Amino acid sequence: MRLTMMSMAAIALLPNLAFSQTAKPSAPCGAAKVHLEHPVYLTTSAGIFAVELPGGWHFDHARNYTYFFLKDGDTYQSARTLMYVHIEKLDVPFQKAVENDMRESRASCPEMRIEDELSPKLLETGCEQKTQKFVCTQKQNPYVDLATKISIGGLLLNVVLSADNEMEIARYRADYGVLVEHLALVTH
Repeated sequence: MRLTMMSMAAIALLPNLAFSQTAKPSAPCGAAKVHLEHPVYLTTSAGIFAVELPGGWHFDHARNYTYFFLKDGDTYQSARTLMYVHIEKLDVPFQKAVENDMRESRASCPEMRIEDELSPKLLETGCEQKTQKFVCTQKQNPYVDLATKISIGGLLLNVVLSADNEMEIARYRADYGVLVEHLALVTH
């Protein structure tokens, strides 16, 4: 009886847990049927992605190819912290793409520290993903990037929270989680 009541309580909570999206849990990567309440569409020659922004953020329409999201009131030039999605064709195995990014990051910042992080859940189930924190402590222009790489539909998505220090990353990590968790392939 106790298990039945707990199960009924869990079922009653389900609509509240999926307030802004619905996804068929058994869908393969790139095939989830997702509904976002207020989607922003990222259109590339390789495919269209829908993303739902966390509250207090807006899409910077002035940039092409890399899609920037800024805190309300910020501009690209004034932002200390921003999020972005870069979409490219995945021409190598996913793990090789992760390794290439780590090598390129270390080449641009010899003092680079790279740490594996827990990856946020995705609406697109079954996709390969890797989340890492890149900390560049060089004297001029230090930065920290929290980056989740996602392989989906033959494409590589780099979803990044970028700031000038780790405190800013911690401050906006929940917003970053919302962005990553509300990202879906529309068509490719």
